[in-house]
Amino acid sequence: MENDTSGNINGTQVASSSHVNSFIRFTFMFAFILFSLYVFILMFQTFFSTRAFQESCRYALFVHMLLNDTMQLLVTVILTTLIKLMLNLPVPICSVLILISAVTYVSTPLNLAVMSLERYVAVCFPLRHAEICCVERVWIAMMVIWITGSSAYIADIILLGVLAKKSFFSTNVLCIHESLTVNSVQYILVAVFEIIILLLVAMTIICTYIKIMLAARKVNADKGSVSKAHKTVLLHAFQLTLCIISFIHPFTDQILIKLNTWLQQNLNYINFFVFGLFTKFLSPMIYGLRDEAFRKAMKKSLPCHVPRVIPARPSVT
Repeated sequence: MENDTSGNINGTQVASSSHVNSFIRFTFMFAFILFSLYVFILMFQTFFSTRAFQESCRYALFVHMLLNDTMQLLVTVILTTLIKLMLNLPVPICSVLILISAVTYVSTPLNLAVMSLERYVAVCFPLRHAEICCVERVWIAMMVIWITGSSAYIADIILLGVLAKKSFFSTNVLCIHESLTVNSVQYILVAVFEIIILLLVAMTIICTYIKIMLAARKVNADKGSVSKAHKTVLLHAFQLTLCIISFIHPFTDQILIKLNTWLQQNLNYINFFVFGLFTKFLSPMIYGLRDEAFRKAMKKSLPCHVPRVIPARPSVT
C-alpha cells in the first residue's frame, strides 16, 4: 500500500511539474510573439512614415523581408497551435496555410540573395547604383521572388489535385505537409526545389562576398561602404546558414534525440522557438537596428520617445 501511495504521489508530482513547465513555455512563447509583432509593426510604421526610406531600394528590400518574416511567423504560430491541440482542418484550408508557410520560407533566402546583389552593385558599380537598383526594379525583383518561390509548391498542389481522390478534398486532416502528400513524387519535387534554391542563394552570397572583398583592395573604393557591405553580406550568410539548418533539422533530430534524454522531451519546443520564432525575429532586428538612419527614425516612433529640445541661446546685442 505504501508503494502504491508513493507511486501515486510521484506520478502526481511529475504531472504537476509537466503542467507547470508547459505553462511557462507557453507564457514565454506568447510574450515573445507579442514583442516580435510589436517591433515589426514599429518598423513598418517607421518605413511608411519616412519618404526617404520608401525611395531607397535597400530599405524596400528590408521591409519586403520584414513582411515575409511576419507572414511566416503568424502562419507558423497558427500551424503549430493546431498541431499541438491536434485539431484537423479541411484539406483546401490546410493547403492554403501550408502554401503560405512554404513560400515565405523559400522567399527568405531569395530575398537575402537580392539584398547581397544590391550591396555588390553599390560597392562595385557606385556610379550606376541609382540606375540599376531603382525602386521600380526592386518591385520587379519582389515579383520574381514570389513567382520563383511559389512555383514548386503550386506544382505540388496541382499534383495533389491530380493524384488524390476527389473525396480526399472533403476530409479533415492534421495540417502538416505530410498529410497533403499522397505520392513520393510530391516529396521529391519539393525537396529538390528547396535544395536547388539554397545552393543558388549560397553561391550568390559567396560570389558577392568575394567581389566585395576584391573591391576593398582598390584604391578608389569607399572603405566605409565596402566595410559596411562586407558585414552585411556576412549577416546574409549567417541568416542563410539558419535557413539551411532549419531545412536539415528533421534529419539531425534523429541523431540528437539519441544523445540526451532532456533533448527527447524538449527538442520540438527548441526547434519551434529557434527556427519558427527566433530566426524570424533576428534578421529584422539585425538589419533594422544596425542601420543608424533607420534606428534613429525608429526611436522617434516609440510611444515613450520625448523629442530633444535644444534651448535657444540668447542673442548678444
